[in-house]
Amino acid sequence: MNLHNNNNDSEVILTMIDHIVKFIEKPNPVFDNMPVCPFVNKFRQENKIIYKISNFYYFEELGLDAKVLDLINEFKTDKYHEVMIVIHPDKQALSLDKMKQFTKHLNNLISPLGLIAFSGHPLDDFNIDGVYTRRDPFINFTVQNIQKVNLFAEKLKSTGYYERWTLENLKYINHVI
Repeated sequence: MNLHNNNNDSEVILTMIDHIVKFIEKPNPVFDNMPVCPFVNKFRQENKIIYKISNFYYFEELGLDAKVLDLINEFKTDKYHEVMIVIHPDKQALSLDKMKQFTKHLNNLISPLGLIAFSGHPLDDFNIDGVYTRRDPFINFTVQNIQKVNLFAEKLKSTGYYERWTLENLKYINHVI
């Protein structure tokens, strides 16, 4: 686990890890008794997730924060970590709509690099049969290699994982499955 020296940063990261362990990694009947993300436990146990704290922002007229692009470039050259979670320590820094715009803009920029980003927000309304899979304790985005994400999604197709997903849910993540 990569923790920054700042105690507040450590608390934010530990809060996110606690959320991952207690919610994202727990088997859920909505996902055929698999975890919300069936692969995160392995990554976490193998220390393949890097956690970054950043006061990132998004303004339509200015685009993405330069710090975000630096973090993306750093992750792209990182040969060890499979997942990067960038957490904003201010839970109210971006509205849900701004975070969705941020993620869409970020994906437009990073898809040519073979990367994909997913966002989380305390007010995120995305849900599968009432399970709010992206309602995290802090505003954040996760970056991964898109080919690997597609491989994992392909493996899940042969299970009951996607049974309760609506066409709207599937369309929302159409870049994955």
